[in-house]
Amino acid sequence: MSRDEIIKDLKNYFIIQELVGPNVYNKYGDNSWFVLQTDILHCLLIIREERGNPITVNNWHKNGQYDERGYRDNLSHIYYEKTLDNSLYLSGHVLGCAFDFTEKNISAQETRNWIFNNENLFPCKIRLEHRFNGKPISWCHIDTKHYESNNKVHFFDV
Repeated sequence: MSRDEIIKDLKNYFIIQELVGPNVYNKYGDNSWFVLQTDILHCLLIIREERGNPITVNNWHKNGQYDERGYRDNLSHIYYEKTLDNSLYLSGHVLGCAFDFTEKNISAQETRNWIFNNENLFPCKIRLEHRFNGKPISWCHIDTKHYESNNKVHFFDV
């Protein structure tokens, strides 16, 4: 699929505010798609269409609590804190190739298992976060950061 076809199909399920934060949306509006890489958009589309379940990435535009689960710009809280700590921050979120999301009524582990068991559907290597600070996470983090040594689907901990 071309990038234009992927975005056209994603618009059946998401508005751009769900994938970027308010800083990016307020500056670029509906043109904000440019900050997101094609492979991660394609992966999100595959999950949404194949699974058939509503997905929540960001919900800030509905006065929800999530605004950094898609693209993270340099003004976002997490990015800003890393800068203050003088920490290198190369998360897939700042590279436009990561999403944190939940599927309605489905556990994150079930989603990760499905992605692992259906790796052949995806156009690229995928990384799935499994634990954060040693604890299982309740969301699914997916990114398309490419490490040659990784398997098609690679689980990692932060």
